[in-house]
Amino acid sequence: MISFVDRREFLLFKRRKGPQSRHYVLSCEWLYSKCLDHRLSRPSSREAAIFDEEAMRLVFDQLDDRLREIEVVRVTNMEWLVGDIRLEFGSLMRAFRSRGGRVEIEKGQT
Repeated sequence: MISFVDRREFLLFKRRKGPQSRHYVLSCEWLYSKCLDHRLSRPSSREAAIFDEEAMRLVFDQLDDRLREIEVVRVTNMEWLVGDIRLEFGSLMRAFRSRGGRVEIEKGQT
């Protein structure tokens, strides 16, 4: 069954009413773009990216809250995890696993 998600619901991590899914797909490319300081970072250099600390804290805090209701997280686009977001992501996943969650890494992406 294909279900479309409203842009606002996606950006604010809101769920639709009805049967709750206990699975969550987390794109590291999305995570990168939400945390990137677009004023200071050059678009061509992923490794030299500068992240907005306030945006990072907000995004990771919201993710942590959202993942408290989730059993399985499928992580995609791992190559986008660089610098500070790699460290924050690691902490987030350790906390998720310690609460009994399972992480699936999607392989084969370039």
